[in-house]
Amino acid sequence: MARINPELREPTYENVVVDELIGPLLVEADEAYRRRACFALDDYSPEYMGAEAPWVPAPMLGRDLVALFCSVYDPSRTVGLHQKEEIWFLNPVPINARLSYSGRYTDKYMKRGKGYTVFDTEARDADSGIPYVRQISTEIMRIPEGIQLGTGNAAKAPQAGHIDPVWPDDITPLTHVRPDMSPGTPVQPLRKRPEQGQMSLFSGGNTQWYNIHTDIEVALKAGFRDTLAQGMMETCWIAEMLARFIGPGWHTSGWIKMAYVKPVYRGDTITCKAVVDEMQDDVVKFHVWAENQHGERTAIGWASGKTGS
Repeated sequence: MARINPELREPTYENVVVDELIGPLLVEADEAYRRRACFALDDYSPEYMGAEAPWVPAPMLGRDLVALFCSVYDPSRTVGLHQKEEIWFLNPVPINARLSYSGRYTDKYMKRGKGYTVFDTEARDADSGIPYVRQISTEIMRIPEGIQLGTGNAAKAPQAGHIDPVWPDDITPLTHVRPDMSPGTPVQPLRKRPEQGQMSLFSGGNTQWYNIHTDIEVALKAGFRDTLAQGMMETCWIAEMLARFIGPGWHTSGWIKMAYVKPVYRGDTITCKAVVDEMQDDVVKFHVWAENQHGERTAIGWASGKTGS
């Protein structure tokens, strides 16, 4: 059951204050943080595992930045619809880095009866000021009466500029970038099956947040048939797939812009896909998407990264 914190604001569209600084919030990216991140993301890449592994998964910082508003607004009273995400990976995050998170709501607006908010955030090194991740999130925080979430009648994000990429069944996907790739080249897909423990850790269950991602009662009350994985989890999975494909250059140049178009429920099997859209010198541009076990797209968008080290 959700527990109201009287020291925090109710997370409503009306209560959002544009241009108010949120943060800085300091976080230690220590070994415990890294282990939580690897479990939540189901990402055990070599650069994150073992005593000699140098880095912490940067996509987890993206998760933290989405949740930064919860330092001011009560996370256990949040029932919003995450619509769009844009994230830049600027530098790899070393183990034991001291992170500083800050952000501002840069806009709020009404469209077709729905209240949208835009949250611009960044993660930097608290000591050196080196930037690690920047992120812009768009969320619906006012939902019109009469719209039942989770029934197919809820408001959905536009399909990322109406991208409609086609998976080429007749071409073998590549596991690593090649200089002779042509548009339409498929990337080796990445498959994930979010379990409740991973979803809860990703969405604040370890800090006793009660929301549609961590608590079945909250999810059912909001109109969903089960708990949901955050849309941001899909962006993190896309980032893992492209980091494997591009290599070290991804960690200093990766960019993803996603629209979330269908809920992902616990236990769904999600397949992340990408096809090459364009090659410009050392920059590869992609169309990216995620689809569930029924072949339905759950998220769609663009991405790019540099192939150099």
